[in-house]
Amino acid sequence: MTEKNKTGNRRRSICRSLIIASLCAGLLLAGCGANNSAQTQVPEAGSESAATQNAAAEKTGQEASGTEAAEASAAATTAQSAASAATGDQYADPDWAGSGQSPAFSAKDKGLVIVLDPGHASQVPETQEPVGPGSTEMKEADTVGTFGPASGLHEYDLTMDVSQKLRTELEERGYEVKMTHSDTFNPIGCVDRAAVANENKADAFIRIHANGSENTEANGAMTICITKDNPYHPELYSASARLSDIILNTYCDQTGAKKEYVWETDSMTGNNWAEVPTTLIELGYMTNIDEDLRMNQDSYQKIMAAAIADGLDKWFAEMPEEELAMHPSLSGDNAGSADTSSTSEEAAEDSTAWETGTDAGNTEDGEAGSGETDDADDADGSQDSGAESGEDGQEGSPAQPTPSTGTPAGTSSGNGTGVTAGSDNDSE
Repeated sequence: MTEKNKTGNRRRSICRSLIIASLCAGLLLAGCGANNSAQTQVPEAGSESAATQNAAAEKTGQEASGTEAAEASAAATTAQSAASAATGDQYADPDWAGSGQSPAFSAKDKGLVIVLDPGHASQVPETQEPVGPGSTEMKEADTVGTFGPASGLHEYDLTMDVSQKLRTELEERGYEVKMTHSDTFNPIGCVDRAAVANENKADAFIRIHANGSENTEANGAMTICITKDNPYHPELYSASARLSDIILNTYCDQTGAKKEYVWETDSMTGNNWAEVPTTLIELGYMTNIDEDLRMNQDSYQKIMAAAIADGLDKWFAEMPEEELAMHPSLSGDNAGSADTSSTSEEAAEDSTAWETGTDAGNTEDGEAGSGETDDADDADGSQDSGAESGEDGQEGSPAQPTPSTGTPAGTSSGNGTGVTAGSDNDSE
């Protein structure tokens, strides 16, 4: 073989080796490419850049982590709430302390009679009552009220506890105090409750209730009184509205509870049958975990009682001339000028500081917001805060002020079994 032929053969052999090597390298690269494509997609023309896609993927991962963290936090809160409910301890707020501020008024030696009406009972009369004197509209005589799932406390237990503390507080201040009933198991209707106030010629009839709602975030206090067009005792409107407004303001200022409003309504049996100035207070929402557990504290109950007593002192201290005739024991003297350590000027300034008028949507014999609704359907009973069916019916409280004759939506059944939206049968 010539030298020329040898050289040609070597060249062909080298080329063949290079071709084979290239083919092998191509196969290897193709395999790696297939594996990588299963993990990362190469952006196509007109699509987002690889950097943008990577950022989106990272964000998605962060959101997933955030969701997991939120779920874990919610689970921890639920567990904490359950533990608090089991022990009766309050986990959201520290124990409360009162403001210590009291209006300048003394009830000592004035012979002022206050009748307290703890809302509801474990046993209720199996009957209906007229919503007002001479009315053909009937309502349940009473209901068992609402219930606190966190505290395990029934409304009738809470209202009795607070009423007993309020009685002690008022007696220490010089008031004569009567109770419509002294236990939680004997049935008593709303008409009979009002009769106690009437027979004792009470200077004020204070009805104690708690609220409930399907919305577990709902919280706060409200008061309920008759309207200026009340068909039974319209002459009591001004005094009852003023009493409701002052007690609500004082209560919220001293307890820290959110102020809802005074609900003016003629649907509350207990309010309609009363022949004396009357207010119904919804202390708070038992369906709200924090408020429920707080109201179960002995120390907070004392603060609630003291706040209501201060409101009553304030009401007498600012008694207008036209209302003095309702209180013979005041001997025609303005309560604010008797037995007070404040000067007349200071009393006037104090009065101005407390004066707020009646909230729009004030309620009267029914709680709607934070309390009970004593709608005409409720034999004086609606549901507190729109959720309780109480003594005068079921108590209830609307998120917004409602017509004076209506019952707030979202009231509780008041039967201790839960909350029923739109319940209108509070017997308050």
